[in-house]
Amino acid sequence: MRKNKEAKAARRAGRIKTPEATFLGELANQQSSKYRLAQGFGVLFTVSLVLQAWALANVFSDMALHQSFSLSLLLLGLFALLLRALANFGRERICTSASRDIRYGLRRKLVSHLTNLGPARLRIEEDAALSTRVYEQVDALDDFFSRYKPQVFMVTLIPCAILLSVAPVSWIAFLVFMMTAPLVIIFMIFVGHKAAQANRRQFSVLAMLSNQFMDLSQGLAELKRLKKTDEARQRLSDSASAYQKTTMSVLVLAFLSTATLELFASLSIAMIALYLGLGLLEVLPWQVGSSPVTLTQALFLLLLAPEFYLPLRQLGNDYHAKQKAEAAATDLLEILNTGSQDNFEDANQVAEVDYVSSASQLSLLSFRNLSWLDEGRYRLAPISADIMKGERVWLSGESGVGKSSLLHLLLGFEEDYQGQFLINGKSFQQINLPDWRAKLAWLPQTPEWVNGSIRRNLLLGLGSKEGTALPSEEDIQVALIKSQCDEFIQALPAGLDTKLTELGAGLSGGQMQRLSIARALLSKADVWLLDEPCSGLDQDTAQAVLDTLHLVSKGKTLLIVSHDTHPILWADKHWALTKGGLNEQSRNKNREAIA
Repeated sequence: MRKNKEAKAARRAGRIKTPEATFLGELANQQSSKYRLAQGFGVLFTVSLVLQAWALANVFSDMALHQSFSLSLLLLGLFALLLRALANFGRERICTSASRDIRYGLRRKLVSHLTNLGPARLRIEEDAALSTRVYEQVDALDDFFSRYKPQVFMVTLIPCAILLSVAPVSWIAFLVFMMTAPLVIIFMIFVGHKAAQANRRQFSVLAMLSNQFMDLSQGLAELKRLKKTDEARQRLSDSASAYQKTTMSVLVLAFLSTATLELFASLSIAMIALYLGLGLLEVLPWQVGSSPVTLTQALFLLLLAPEFYLPLRQLGNDYHAKQKAEAAATDLLEILNTGSQDNFEDANQVAEVDYVSSASQLSLLSFRNLSWLDEGRYRLAPISADIMKGERVWLSGESGVGKSSLLHLLLGFEEDYQGQFLINGKSFQQINLPDWRAKLAWLPQTPEWVNGSIRRNLLLGLGSKEGTALPSEEDIQVALIKSQCDEFIQALPAGLDTKLTELGAGLSGGQMQRLSIARALLSKADVWLLDEPCSGLDQDTAQAVLDTLHLVSKGKTLLIVSHDTHPILWADKHWALTKGGLNEQSRNKNREAIA
């Protein structure tokens, strides 16, 4: 407990970086060359700023005192102004480019990581909330990388350069700058922490709103049937109102921060102006009858005073972006820290497994005391069994005993299992995972589709491996005939070019499952894994789908998960999975039924 308190105190004091700050720093280091170039433009900006103030102060004082001015000084001031504008433009363009590259790279990394996690991603959040993180919260990092990070350098460079320029001119102005600058920074940090809390609440409510919207879209037909659309609409409206309130609280803090920083800066500039005005009038209480500065020096200080506070005010505004970025980084780190298949060796270093040429009697899949213990609870009790090449196995059991968990292990989406899991006699951790997945056909309980034509969905992911070609039109027709999809596709107005939505709108559940079977046939996979293919189908449709599977899966190694309500009588083996393990059921009665 004492160590935790000390760590928190050290973190508040800035001696220990938070994981979010470390994460953001590592991302920024990816574009270190661009940030160094931006710093070079920042130095050029600062030099031109001081040069411009000095040249214009001389021009204005000459005009006031001598009714004339030096043309060379005026041109120098205008040149410094142009140089300053160009330096600022270049700095902003470079920082914007760095931010874009960082965010695009991070988004690709997140999508790739979620793909590798597979079904395990649902332990983090629902898909709608995850998509919000990948898009909305990655974009929330933009202001941090394009504005806050480069501004941290400028807020150190410009005030220091101005202080060095002011010190020889007026030590009183130097002290005013030194005393007022910390007030801006302290209030910036205070409001920034409040903004971070508000941003975290906003991201949380947005994730909940995304999940509710997706659930409503998927269940709209059922809600209409049950006449519950009004309740669903009200629930979505309440979540939208909660998001609106959290967004307004963030904006209130942002406006409060800006107004307060402007107030401090204006009062400080007014103090400098008052001191210089009284000094030029020679009425300062401690220096009556003489002026501490000349008119040229006074104009020089007045021109630099707003520039001294401008980067501090800008950093105060951008500090809100930092807190917003750290709030977003918390959720992004949760995704990246969720375990993936890092334990598998690189595909280039592992010899490819020849699954097809294995002896027919050799066990293709072997489980030896295979279990999955997660947080002290068995998600899959220890099992020992073998599946031969070309063998079709029906796996049944109550909900929650680990049927789907076993499929996730076979797909390579989970690594924290115990016991032995062998493929053709090789440990699962020693095989080439991409090559193994290329041999699999995965038919989940709810098939996943993309917006596009039926043809595009059938060919999705095929031909992506180097050296493989897309199935021909003849191959597609053969797969459609075998899966009994040809008749209902021919009846569609656009045939294979008929558009599908992500939810498969326009087709029945049985038709969607048949399309999944056709997609599996086109993949030419040797091993088929099916998770409740008859879920949500009526008895007749379910039996028709199973009959189709019986015909098309001959010669394939198949593991199909299904409840006893949809018995698979043609399977070579029937495994019953319980919380105590795996039991093989007698197939005599099933064979008699088939005969």
